[in-house]
Amino acid sequence: MANEKIKKPFYKKWWFWLIAVVVVIGGIAGGSRNDPKKVEKTSATVQSKKEENNKTKTFKVGDVVELKDFKVTVNKVYTVNGDEFSKPKDGNEYIAVDCTLENISKEDKAVSSVTMFKVVDKDGRQCEYSVTGLAAAKAGQMDGTIASGRKITGAYVVEVPKGTTGLELEFDGSLLSSGQVIVKLN
Repeated sequence: MANEKIKKPFYKKWWFWLIAVVVVIGGIAGGSRNDPKKVEKTSATVQSKKEENNKTKTFKVGDVVELKDFKVTVNKVYTVNGDEFSKPKDGNEYIAVDCTLENISKEDKAVSSVTMFKVVDKDGRQCEYSVTGLAAAKAGQMDGTIASGRKITGAYVVEVPKGTTGLELEFDGSLLSSGQVIVKLN
C-alpha cells in the first residue's frame, strides 16, 4: 500500500483552475453590457429609439440620451466668430457644441472633455479641439467632477473648415462600461 498514488482533490488540479479563470474572465467581459437609449426629447415627449443591435445608434440635437452613469443632451450647435485674442485660421470657423451631462449614478463622476468628447466629420476624421475657441465662445468648460444627481453644462468647441457638414459628436462615458452616444450635429 505504500506504493499507491494519493489522489489530489479536484481543486488542486490545473484543469480546474483553467476553467475557473475562463469563467471569471467571461463573466467580467460579458456581464456589463450597456447600450445607450433615448429617454426623452426636450419637448417632454417620451420616445423609444430601437435599432438592430449591429447598427450604431445615432441621435439628434435636443435628444436626452441615457447611459449607465450619465444622461447626455446636446442642447444646441452654433458658430463662434472668435474675438480679438482668438480667431480661427483663415478659411476655418469654430463650431461650439453646447452639452448638458447629468450624473445618474450613485457616486461622483469625473468628466474630461478631452477624453470623453470627440467631433468627427462625415469621413470619420476627428476635428481639432480648440481651447482658444472655447475661450471665444465664453461658455463653460466640460471638465471636473459631477456629484451624484447633479448636472454640468458647457461647450465643446472644434475648429473646422467653413461650411463643413456631416459633423457628429461622439461621447464616451467610460472606457469600461458607460457606452457611446453619437449625435448628428448638422
